Amino acid sequence: MQMKRSRKARQDGVETREAILAAAEAEFAEKGFELASAREICRRAGANSALMNRYFGSKEALYRLAAKRLFGDLGAPLAKLVDGVKDEKSWRAAVREWIDDMLFMTLPTERAQKLCAGLFRHEVTRPTKFHDEFKEAFGRPVYEGLRKLLAMKVKDEERLELLTTSIWAQVSVYALADVKWHNSFRPNGIDNRAWAEKVTDSICEQVFLATSAYAKASADKKNTKATKEEK
Repeated sequence: MQMKRSRKARQDGVETREAILAAAEAEFAEKGFELASAREICRRAGANSALMNRYFGSKEALYRLAAKRLFGDLGAPLAKLVDGVKDEKSWRAAVREWIDDMLFMTLPTERAQKLCAGLFRHEVTRPTKFHDEFKEAFGRPVYEGLRKLLAMKVKDEERLELLTTSIWAQVSVYALADVKWHNSFRPNGIDNRAWAEKVTDSICEQVFLATSAYAKASADKKNTKATKEEK
């Protein structure tokens, strides 16, 4: 009998801890770290502050854990896309996958993606003391994943940075803007996912045109230099 009680207590503890963490994710995504209320998190979870402190220790610790779970290993698969590039076709597919995955997060339909986009928006517009930590752990790998892909086509460092930051900005703005702002510009009758595909097509077109132009300019420069040397 004692063993059954212990097992039930452990299960109740796991469920309560999960309820608090899920409530915290929602609260932080909606309000950001500073405005989020520990009391409101407990109310959402149906728990008390003593249990929250017992499982997580502090609001700061809960925020870090919520961010880690929402952002997860987002950067890992995107950073590895370059490893699968063998030719022009696979390179284009990898670029499209990066853009599509990022837009899936920033133009979300699923709860987890909505929360992730919300937390990202608050952390960028009202940075917390964890901002640099989050940038290096989550943002930097994602950015570098794109930069590595583009570096396969663009060798000039300045042009590479311009193109990478331009694409990053286009994708990120969807996470930074409120959903009502998105809806005010999106054509009627098109849902988030369908619109994300159209945005992906548009950005990819820009990328492929830009890299083709860079390649042509580089080739022309080499040919001009070779011609001069021959003379």
